Amino acid sequence: MDNRARGRRLARRFAAAAACVLLASCATLAVDPPPVPPLEGHARFDIESIEPLSLSTEMKQYVAARLGSSAQDPERAWHLAYGLLDPWMFPFEYDPRVTLTAREAFRTRRGNCLTFSNLFIAMAREAGLQAWYREVEIPPEWSSVDDTLLVSMHVNAAMSDDDDVYVIDVSRREEKPGDRVRRLSDREAEAQFYNNLGADALVANDLALAHAYFRKAVATEPRLPYVWSNLGVVLRRNGQTADAMLAYETALQLDPDSTVALNNLYTIYDEDGMSVQAAKLQARVERNRRRNPYYLHHLAVLSAEQRDWQEAIAYSRRAIELKEDEYRFHYTLAQMQFQAGEVAAAESNLAMARLLAPPSVNPAQLTLPGELPSPGES
Repeated sequence: MDNRARGRRLARRFAAAAACVLLASCATLAVDPPPVPPLEGHARFDIESIEPLSLSTEMKQYVAARLGSSAQDPERAWHLAYGLLDPWMFPFEYDPRVTLTAREAFRTRRGNCLTFSNLFIAMAREAGLQAWYREVEIPPEWSSVDDTLLVSMHVNAAMSDDDDVYVIDVSRREEKPGDRVRRLSDREAEAQFYNNLGADALVANDLALAHAYFRKAVATEPRLPYVWSNLGVVLRRNGQTADAMLAYETALQLDPDSTVALNNLYTIYDEDGMSVQAAKLQARVERNRRRNPYYLHHLAVLSAEQRDWQEAIAYSRRAIELKEDEYRFHYTLAQMQFQAGEVAAAESNLAMARLLAPPSVNPAQLTLPGELPSPGES
């Protein structure tokens, strides 16, 4: 049985969620989405509207203190940016998993790129500057949280002062020539805010709360393909296969290149025996999966089950090329190299796995030989 066939055992669902999620929105087509299917077996409740850009009195005081009476100061944009990005003046902890409003971000001094953009845009507008959200199209970044694979993309803020435009990015990412950027409306950014909170609920397996947040995102901006993909994940987990298919198909109508929707719709076709429909998508799905490091890691583990150590090593190395900071990839590679007799290389990757392991993992428990992760633990 080859890895393509064995790969069908991959039970994960891919969620376009968390951190700063912006999946090819510029490719959205003029489609009228259907009503959101209800979540069966759960009481319906609605999410109240949130104002991500509302300011507190303390925030207004901070702007006034930083800029004073410098309404005509040609460097006021620089002064505000410096006041929020200098860690000595405004210590802000970048956390890609935390989505907050501007008020919450100012109070807690932490959050992801959407959070900081909320904070900065709100304060820049308070200072009388033009400011807006920007989508930055970068290669998808995959991460694994509990039983959900998350794909994160990027948003930052921009402001103008007279003829000068400044880009503010809390992640300190430097834009490269050829990067594609797009100005986002406040409405779309608000929808992304609800989407991220829905993703947090999805990771916690609170389907009712996730469904409510995604519904709110659709009500705010109906034509975001990644929101419909996430709705599909919720509906599928709730056993509503037909409704999940509708959600994924809607996402693909909005964005025919939606990797998440394509993968998850193919998984339904494959698992439920719809071979004709699955065959139409298989080639595209396989190309996309080869760019997903967690899927490659899954194939490595499947190869190890067959004791094909060299194939397993090759898959692990490809996964590491795509995401070199994932300790599990290095640990799995170390185990496979040890089994293949490549002891020195195994010890080197074990050391890297220990170095990259998060605080929740005791490095001393990462040993050679050790237990290989099961395919479901990618």
